[in-house]
This record gives sequence, structure tokens and C-alpha cells, in this order.
Amino acid sequence: MDVPYPINERERLQALRALKIVHTEPTPEFDLIAALAASIFNVPIGLVSFIESEFQWFKAKCGLQIGETCREVAFCSYTIMNNDALIVEDATKDERFTRNPMVTGDAHIRFYAGAPISLDGETNVATLCVIDVEPKKVSRTQIDQLSALAAVATALIRAHSDANIARTSAVNARQRGKLLSQMESISKMGAWSLDVEKCVTEWSAQVFAIHELPEDRPPSLIEAMSFYPKYERSRLKEAINECVENGTSFEIECDFITAKGNKRRVQSIGEIEHGENESKFLIGILKDITEENQQKEVLRRAAHFDSLTGVHNRFSFHDKISQMVNAGSADERGFSLLIIDLDEFKDVNDNLGHLAGDMVLRTVAQRIERLTSSNGFCARVGGDEFAVLLPANPDSRVAEEFANRLLKEIELPITYQEDKIRVGASIGIAMHASESGSEDEVLLNSDLALYHVKRNGRGKAQSFEPSINHGFEEKRHSIALIRSAVTEGRLEPFYQPIIDLGTLKMRGVEALVRVRGADGSIQGPADFWQALQDPQSARMIDEAMLRLSLKDFAQWRRVGLDLGFVSINASSICVHSMAYVDLLLETLRNEGLSPRDIKIEVVESVFMGNESHDVLAVLERLSAEGILIALDDFGTGYASLSHLRDFPVNCIKIDKSFVSGIGHDAHNTAIVQAMVGLGRSMKLQVIAEGIETKEQLDFVSSLGCDFGQGYFFSPPIAAPDLEKSAACKPPHAIPCKSLPAATTGRI
Repeated sequence: MDVPYPINERERLQALRALKIVHTEPTPEFDLIAALAASIFNVPIGLVSFIESEFQWFKAKCGLQIGETCREVAFCSYTIMNNDALIVEDATKDERFTRNPMVTGDAHIRFYAGAPISLDGETNVATLCVIDVEPKKVSRTQIDQLSALAAVATALIRAHSDANIARTSAVNARQRGKLLSQMESISKMGAWSLDVEKCVTEWSAQVFAIHELPEDRPPSLIEAMSFYPKYERSRLKEAINECVENGTSFEIECDFITAKGNKRRVQSIGEIEHGENESKFLIGILKDITEENQQKEVLRRAAHFDSLTGVHNRFSFHDKISQMVNAGSADERGFSLLIIDLDEFKDVNDNLGHLAGDMVLRTVAQRIERLTSSNGFCARVGGDEFAVLLPANPDSRVAEEFANRLLKEIELPITYQEDKIRVGASIGIAMHASESGSEDEVLLNSDLALYHVKRNGRGKAQSFEPSINHGFEEKRHSIALIRSAVTEGRLEPFYQPIIDLGTLKMRGVEALVRVRGADGSIQGPADFWQALQDPQSARMIDEAMLRLSLKDFAQWRRVGLDLGFVSINASSICVHSMAYVDLLLETLRNEGLSPRDIKIEVVESVFMGNESHDVLAVLERLSAEGILIALDDFGTGYASLSHLRDFPVNCIKIDKSFVSGIGHDAHNTAIVQAMVGLGRSMKLQVIAEGIETKEQLDFVSSLGCDFGQGYFFSPPIAAPDLEKSAACKPPHAIPCKSLPAATTGRI
């Protein structure tokens, strides 16, 4: 059954529980009211009912044995909804109660009349009600009498509440002195007074405890002052004199030494009070704030120092650099900033665990702090990143010399258990001249310098130069170019035919990324190579090329173009992710293509590093789906024979740098011969890239290469051009000089 609740139910329950009346013993006065109500209506049952959250409880009951019922069946739940009496002459005809168990069951309630009881006129906490097992008509007089009795019950409830308050006050009065004493002890705070004219002091027990003195007599003012070190006394005396002479209250914190020689920190608060006969008293409190002061120091260190290494943290670093940038004098505004990033620190955590990593960070921090001059500043600003501020006139030569000393110190072995750990570092340096430059600018310059070092070999220090910023701007431009091309639909694949060297027929194509400008010009990888090194941009390129290439390939199939496969390059970021596999398979299904229609090309570098197991899982899934895997630019990276054995590679592509030297460089010729022999012995397809002359074609064909591609056959061309050329003439008939230079280069 649904139970109605007043809109102020929460406040109603708070008011009820504040009365502390529920489950108290029966009271004759309440019982009399219940009996009078029953007699007025000539019914067998009269009740004083309090409505709790889950039940109704009867403080008084006439003609009823039970002491409470669940609220769900209580007629009184409806009575407390309004300030007027509730009359139910026949419950079987009132839809609110027709299915109520108290009506349909053994209780057989038919008649109910109830008046709400409220102490404030708004919050109904109880009811005075009467019940009969027969339907009944009532008069206005009976209803008014019921309401009058409810008012009497209200007075009784108020009297009960007042009695509770009185009892509580008496208990409080008895406990107050004890509580005040306990509070003094717990808070380590005591009260004191000083008769200004007589120089007589009075102390509470806790003031004696703070001084570590017995409670026999309070010392004189001069004796009390002796507990403060000399450097604190003048401050305290000045505050007391100002209070006595001018009525100015004081609050002061001082160092303090107890009678037993223990050092403390105390807070003294005082104000003047005028007594009879114009007498003056200085009254106040003395509080031991030693622990509080220590906690503040702990919090201060937590806010400004790194908990692991003990050096300043990132917040403290930014606060310090802001102070230096905005310093008053020109000498203070000049400084050098060094950002230090540990190289290969992740390998320490991965191979030896985070405890070893923590040891490395602590040791490196100690070494940096030890080398930093007394007026320098060292902070940990990231996971494995530190910062050093060298004040005084900035000089890149001096900063670089210091940075090189740091590099040597950091590179020294660190002993952890039975291991000797070595880590390196890369350092970016920026200068802040006294006359110009913002905090953001010097931070950005140091980050750019560090980025430059990490891109160019790591393990070195580099001062910021404008040319570095130019390189950064070039990268930003490259990324913006790719993102706008993808968004605006200007990124498109160009296709270079892959030729079966046995038949000299086009067997497949490799899709190569190009960007078409608004004026129709074509830009190749040389124009946006830096974006290819950005993980997010590389993913955008891969996903767009996958969709566009498979769409073109499906179109060629529909028009009857006989091609065996389209070969698509996958960046390192994608071959680390199963999401790329899901996208590839979904796109194949959407275009109505088979997994054998696509070949995925990866470079050797994806096999390197700690996450090569992720690459293996991705490639194995691709292979299990029937997709061929080609190892691109073979021989230029770091692949070993074990990678060809352990990874599901179906094809190797000999890099064009080796093919171009055939006939001119004996070493290149020998290398190509070895690669072809390796591929054939491992039953791998071999594709020779960069074939530009007939001599190169004849040579790789004689060695047994399966396929070839290069400008001798065709440069990369747009999808419509490929479709037209395949329909009209053999692919090698397309002259390479007929296309603009922007199409050269590949990816």
C-alpha cells in the first residue's frame, strides 16, 4: 500500500524525535484523554498515536491491547497530512482504506475519527483518534470536542518536553565544571588573570601544566616572563603594555621553555577588564600550540616539497619562478632554467619494479640538489622530470657547463640490492633576461629545448635557440595541415603499382598518402613528415587511408579491374592497438571485401621496445583473419632473423636504397642477393622497391624477386588516373616525368 507523507516529513520526524516520548512508560493523563475521546463518540477504542517513519506508537490506548502497528496500515498517516480532523464514517466505502488490512482483516475497522496534534501549528507529530467496528455518523459538536481534547494532549506533550529540558539542564549544570576542566586539558589551553595594580597572577590548572609547574602558587609576572626566551620577551612585554595602557587586546605566538627545559610553542591571548573601584585586570588564555605548529610545518612541507625525494615540488617551483620573474631589481630577474628529464626511466620501473624506480628518483634528486649552488633552486616537477633555477645574470655557457656536470653525476651507477642501475638524462635550458620575458615564455623555451634534445639522440644538454622554435612551428604546421586535410576531405591515397616480375603485369597497388591543396596542388610526405611522428596525427592518417583505399579498391572490383590486393602502411601507434584491427575488419565488411584483398605494411622499428608483445598480438590476429603482413624498408632498421621467425610476416620489401646501388656498389648488390635468398629460403614473398631502370629490373628478376615497384613502372598516381591507365595501356607506359615533383617520396 502507498503511504502518504507530509511535505515537511523530515522536519516532522526531527520534531517528534526531539520530544523523546516514543516508547516511554504509560501516563495516566494521556490515558484519560484517550478514554474521554472514546466516550464522546461512544466507541470502544481511543488512542493517542505518534507517527514514526516506519510505525505508529500508542502513548495512550483505550480498548486496544497492542502497542503499535506499521505505518503502512495506519489511518493516522492521513490525519497528519492536514490540520483538520479526519472523519471516516465507513472505511469500506472510502477508496483510501477499502484494501487496508485493518479493514479487510480481523480488526474489522469501519469508523475512524482523528485530530492532528502539533506543538507549533504546522508540524503534526501525533493524533488523538477513536475507532469502531461499525460505521457511524458524527456531529459537528463531537468533532469540536475531539479537537479540544487534542489541544489538551498538545499541552501534556509540551509539558513532557519541558520536563526533559529541565532534567537535561540539571545534569548539564552538574557536569559543567568537570567538562570545562576536561576541555582545558584536551585543548591544552588554560585561563589566567593579572591584577595590574598588585601584579598578582591567577592561573588555572592547565596553565600550570603547560609550564610543567606544581599547582601550589602562580609565579610573579617577572617569573612568568622568564619562561620565554630573551628574543621573545620584548615582543610580549610590548603587547601587554599596549593592552594595559590603551585597552588594545593582543594575540601573540611565542617560543617557550618549560620549567623542565622542554621547548614549546604557545599562543597567548589577553584583554583588559575593569573591576570595582576602577581596578584593572588583564585576563586571557594560554594555549600550547606545539603540536598544531608541527602539523602546520608538516602541511607546509607537503604543500611545497616532494614527499618522495624531499626536494621542492611543482607548486613550489612555479611559485619560485614567478617570484624571480616579477622581482623588484633587474639582477634578481635574470636567471637560467634547466629542465631535466630522465632517459629510459620507464625501463627501470618495468624491469626492476617501482621500489627501484623510487630509489633512482631519490638518488638523482640528491645529486642534483648537491650540485645546485647554495642560492640555486631544485624541484621535482613531474614523474621523472626535475627543474633547476640558477639565479644571477643568465649565461648559456655557464648553464651548459653546469648541465654537463649534472649529466655526468646522474649517469653514475646507482646500487639497488644486487643491481647497478644506470640512467641518463636530457636537459633543456632557457635564459630569462632581466629586462624582458614572461614566466610562460621561459618555460616554453626550456620545454622546446628539451624536446629538441630528445628528438636528436637524448643524453645531452641544449640551450634554447630561435631555430628550435622554428622547428616546433614547422611541426605544429604539419599537424594542422594533416588535421585540416582529414576534416575537409583533402587527404587522399595515391597508388603505385606493384608488378609481378614473372609476367610484368600489375598484381596490386600500394596506397601512399597525399594532401590535395585548395588550388589542386599535391603535397607529399616531405611537406608534413613531422606530423607522421605525432601519434594522434599518425592514427588519423592511418584510419583515413584505410577507409579511402578500401573504398577505391571496392570500386575497381565493381568496374572489373583485375587487382589482387591493396597494400596499406600502418604506423607504430596503430599496430599497437586492437582497435585498429577492429576498424580494418569492419571496413572490409562494409565494402564487401575479403581479408585477402589487403596487405598491411609495417616497418622494422615496431618490433623493438618493451611493447613488442602488443604488436605481436595485433599481427597474429591480422594473420589469423587472413590478412598478409609485409615488412617494409627491410634492411634499414633493426629487424633480426628472430623477428622474421617469431612474427607472422608473409613478405619482405627490399628498400630502394639498396636497389638503387645495384650495378654501382658491390656491397649493395651482395646485400640484395642475400635478402632475396633469405626470403626464398623462408618462403616469404620478396618485393624490390625503387626500381627505376631496366638494369635494376633485370637484376632483381634474375635473383628471383617475386614483385617490384618503382618509377620504372609508374609513380604514385591518383585513383581515377590508375583506373584509366589500367583500362588503356600497360602500367609501365606511364612516363614518370609526366607528374609533378610533389608526388615523389613515399610512405
